Amino acid sequence: MAAESTPEARPSSGWRVLAVVCVVAVAAVGFVTRPFGWAATVLVVVVGVAVLIRAIRSRSSVRPKDPPLRRGTAMWSALLLAIAGWEAYAFVRQPDWTKPSDQHPTLSTLLDPGLEQGPLRFAGWLVWLAVGCWLATR
Repeated sequence: MAAESTPEARPSSGWRVLAVVCVVAVAAVGFVTRPFGWAATVLVVVVGVAVLIRAIRSRSSVRPKDPPLRRGTAMWSALLLAIAGWEAYAFVRQPDWTKPSDQHPTLSTLLDPGLEQGPLRFAGWLVWLAVGCWLATR
């Protein structure tokens, strides 16, 4: 017998539409902020905290029992930890935290020439938000 999804397991289409509208609205607000400005930083922190809360609240009680799945989780966690460590080191080593540094570039600094303005900046915000929401709900 095939397992049916319960209404609690899948959000209704109304909630999905609301989530898409929120993602587009936050991307639009991010689009108009100055790159590397305090408004953009606050927006990133607020969205990050909201997605983290969503991820913690929706965590299922099922634990991975398959060894390959645990190995994969450990590998991805180590990779993300290394990237986050590099980002933190590069950010802290910058002479001025409000301006990007060529000597200690973060990922944002490296991507900034392509995402500095125009439709690509809006698309970058959309992609960043969509990937974050997707990761938080998996």
